Amino acid sequence: MNDKENRLFGWSSDVDPDGIDVSTLILTVGSFADIGHAQQHLRQSMLAELAHRELGEFRLDEILDHRDSRPPIIFDSDHFEGYESPRMVLHEVTDELGQSFLLLDGPEPALRWNQMTDEIREIIDELGVRLTIITQSIPMAAPHTRPVQVTRWASRPELIIGHSSPFGRIQMPASFPAVLSQRLGESRHDVVGLAAHVPHYLTDLDYPDAARALVEAIRQITGLALPSHALAMAAGVVRAQISSQVEDSEELSAMVSALEEQYDDQSGRREIESQHVTLPSADDIGAEAEAFLRSMDDPDDGSSGEDDGQARDEDQQGRRGDDGEADDAGGAGDENVGTDPYRPRHGDDSWGLTD
Repeated sequence: MNDKENRLFGWSSDVDPDGIDVSTLILTVGSFADIGHAQQHLRQSMLAELAHRELGEFRLDEILDHRDSRPPIIFDSDHFEGYESPRMVLHEVTDELGQSFLLLDGPEPALRWNQMTDEIREIIDELGVRLTIITQSIPMAAPHTRPVQVTRWASRPELIIGHSSPFGRIQMPASFPAVLSQRLGESRHDVVGLAAHVPHYLTDLDYPDAARALVEAIRQITGLALPSHALAMAAGVVRAQISSQVEDSEELSAMVSALEEQYDDQSGRREIESQHVTLPSADDIGAEAEAFLRSMDDPDDGSSGEDDGQARDEDQQGRRGDDGEADDAGGAGDENVGTDPYRPRHGDDSWGLTD
């Protein structure tokens, strides 16, 4: 693509990309807004509690409109101070079990989206990243007294089996993370997006429970051991403050009660749908019975059971990784370029409240 002088990303001088061993990239890159400051809390919890180092950064002067973002600055009596240039940094982070992953954090670029997506894809290819996780938060008609829901999307439906979306087909203004998600998927890279639902009446406030929900979803998908204790403590304080304000307002109390009723009704429908089992029709059962009887009358079919059993055993061995877990990466089918497709863990969409 572009020559070295025109590249937006540069490795730190002390970093050798060949020595980096990771399989997951997590993005906390901004988009429309950081609702409930979920990305901020997620980023801070990882960088404050886990070992990390900077691998490199993008030249934001080339891709950011400073007049649009307006970073803060302080006027103190007779002078200005406190201005810090925004940065988009690629970190290598080590989780609580010693597993390394990448974290790309920074404001949403305003310019050169195509080049940005190309260079991020090159980093993914160079470092052998197998799964990219894009995090964000969205305002929803949800009460703060119920578990935070997380909507998922992915470059392949197999990556989010068992998770349903409350949305249908929607046209909206594009964001850079959304464009990156599409472009990586078109290049056959595995991508999972996570959007934590923040109560719409708390969009401009701190809501650490949204970050906790993102942490749990990332754990379920990747197996990364990410810290959540500090987030749980902060979330408890915020919930107590919100509950105190709600109790003092009849209007807020009525609104929250209505949202709770709506949430519980929707959760009940989701539970019923998840437990629904599709039964075979009478014609299907009859066809299966006829096929079975024909096989009993065929004397030449005696060895097929043994062969089928051996094939199943070999298939199961092929699906298990070194630790024998079925959600390890590997297997055949819709492969990435040079790698096997990522096989995710599965879990609930919601993260419960703690007392």
